[in-house]
Amino acid sequence: MSAGEGSGKQLLQTVQAIDRIFKARSVAVVGVSSDPAKLGYMTLESILKGGYDGRVYPVNPRGGELLGLKVYKSLSQLPGRPDLVVILVPARFVPGVLREAAGQGIPGAVILSAGFREAGRADLEEEIAAIARETGLRFAGPNIQGINYLPNKLCAMFFPVITTRGPLAVVAQSGSVTAALSEWAAGEGLGISAAINLGNQTDLCEADYLEYFSTDENTGAVALYLEGIKNGRRFLEAAARATLRKPVAVLKAGRSETGRLAASSHTGSLAGRHEVFSGACRQFGLINAGSLDTLYDYARGLAALKEPRGNRVLSISTSGGMGTLAADEAGAEGLVLPPLPDGLVREIQSLGISPLAHLANPIDLGYVPSEGFKPVVLLADKYEAADIILLNLGDPMPGMPEIAVELAGRIKAALAVSYAGGGEEEKKGRPAMMAAGIPVFSSPERAIRGIGAAVRATRFRRERQAGEGAYSLSLTDLPLRDKAAESRLITEPEAVQYLKRYNIPYPEHGLARSAEEAVKIAAGTGYPVVLKIVSPDVAHKSDAGGVITGLETPSQVREAYDRILARVLAAVPGASIEGVLVCRQAPQGLEVIVGALEDEVFGPAIMFGLGGIFTEVFQDVSFRIAPLMPFDAAEMIRETKAYPLLRGIRGQTPCDIQALEQLLLAVSRLVMEHREIKELDLNPVRVFKEGLLVLDARMGVFVGMGLV
Repeated sequence: MSAGEGSGKQLLQTVQAIDRIFKARSVAVVGVSSDPAKLGYMTLESILKGGYDGRVYPVNPRGGELLGLKVYKSLSQLPGRPDLVVILVPARFVPGVLREAAGQGIPGAVILSAGFREAGRADLEEEIAAIARETGLRFAGPNIQGINYLPNKLCAMFFPVITTRGPLAVVAQSGSVTAALSEWAAGEGLGISAAINLGNQTDLCEADYLEYFSTDENTGAVALYLEGIKNGRRFLEAAARATLRKPVAVLKAGRSETGRLAASSHTGSLAGRHEVFSGACRQFGLINAGSLDTLYDYARGLAALKEPRGNRVLSISTSGGMGTLAADEAGAEGLVLPPLPDGLVREIQSLGISPLAHLANPIDLGYVPSEGFKPVVLLADKYEAADIILLNLGDPMPGMPEIAVELAGRIKAALAVSYAGGGEEEKKGRPAMMAAGIPVFSSPERAIRGIGAAVRATRFRRERQAGEGAYSLSLTDLPLRDKAAESRLITEPEAVQYLKRYNIPYPEHGLARSAEEAVKIAAGTGYPVVLKIVSPDVAHKSDAGGVITGLETPSQVREAYDRILARVLAAVPGASIEGVLVCRQAPQGLEVIVGALEDEVFGPAIMFGLGGIFTEVFQDVSFRIAPLMPFDAAEMIRETKAYPLLRGIRGQTPCDIQALEQLLLAVSRLVMEHREIKELDLNPVRVFKEGLLVLDARMGVFVGMGLV
């Protein structure tokens, strides 16, 4: 069996294991309690309140009866083998319960118990992981609030009990976030297909659930909240498959250093760099949210909005303010509000609407009853004026739910609703429309965010399914480096040796160990030349006075050679000097930066942005995870502020973007094939009308590994 076949078989087995847990027809709850304030009571009560119609076996050594059910003293005393065991005993007893369950052939477990890695007991966590590996019993948790799979009415979760079924699967590392998203969706009529709390992810993890829900017929979209990722590259491989089938919104905590530390302490997992994570989301089609509210807005749009044809939005309202707010938010979400066709305007005017109406996009109808929206929407759809029509309601609108449902079934465009300022009619109308499959939002901005998410997810899926960006590579065949492993900076001539192997252009050059040797090298490369210090002790050459440019004569080279040594030794006393690099000076061009780093979660990542002195000023960079595909390189360039400059603006000469794309791909191959590289900065890279040159190379490598 090949590695790919083995991986595919393991993936199928994991999805089947989750399916057995979610669809269990009999459940043992080990650690029940008669105290209503304890989780053992609350979880059993949730299973019953959730309407579970399978067999339920409470287990506690004391026996007795609880909530109308017989309590068994151990798993061995059960009248039959359950499909699932829910565990709520103290952490130190969990391994014993797992072994007993596995011994009886129980295939799955949900471990709510805390007190493992997150509490300093990594040994206990490894013990239960070993039991899973040895026996084949798969489990969710530990340290979780539980799971709720509504198609089976199985709410093995101490709180909350959600029974409103809908298209959204919630997967979250925090129990509170799991509850919040689930309650919002239930309260507004959207509903959920499942709610999964991840906890420590010792066995089943976010990637496994993503694989499952991407093929679950009961799920239309997935909302993910992550603090750490168990296996970054495996997660991305799952995302690459999932986003071709279902839209996925994600919120990753730990954007700040304080947040990263909090996330790590919460679950004991690695948070990683947020900039890299954001780039990975764009690369693999995950809709990346910046806040919990935004995650929910995205999830509503992804789960409920009919797949939009494009990014054109028409806002129809009785409030000029509501339309203005929608228009202001649209640009940030990549949406456009196109002008109305003249024929459409004339036909709307023929309806006899108020002369105070504003017939431009966004449309302000003035005050009209709910029925007044219907002919305007139908006319707009007839003229194909937009891909998404937003009913932007800012007043009480009796009868609007029925009208919106009718319109959603009649028009080709997708339909969304923003409802605010509607009093009791709004309170009744919003859940009614949401339950009918129409996404409803509490403000125009939130509606636009939900629409924007759906547009981006649809565009990504269509492009990838059309073959413009299908990943055929395995991301997981790459061991990650130990973040704490010792590393060192190598000198620029050593770094250039790596570049040469990948045909990465670098100026003609030579290493001089005397002033006369520098003059000789300059004569060979041609003037003007640049001198650069070569020292393992000088990371930033310019800051130490280790770069001199614009040298056009032998005498200037001699003088500069002596001067550069003196300046560096004054700035870095005792620095080891290996010589001076003499390089042919490049002509003028646009300067960009291309780099790579070893991310602690995802491994090698590639960076692109404005270079030279603008790198730290504007911080305009994009990231992608290696290996890059050609479309990744193109997207990296297009999404930065450097792109208009590269194309040539206001009469400027366009730059060789194709050469830049090839450079990004070459750097990707370099770091994938040379895993000793920890970081790489090519800054600046000067791009010309034809071709480019790397003018400076800075590389860090792990100690004990060198050029192969």
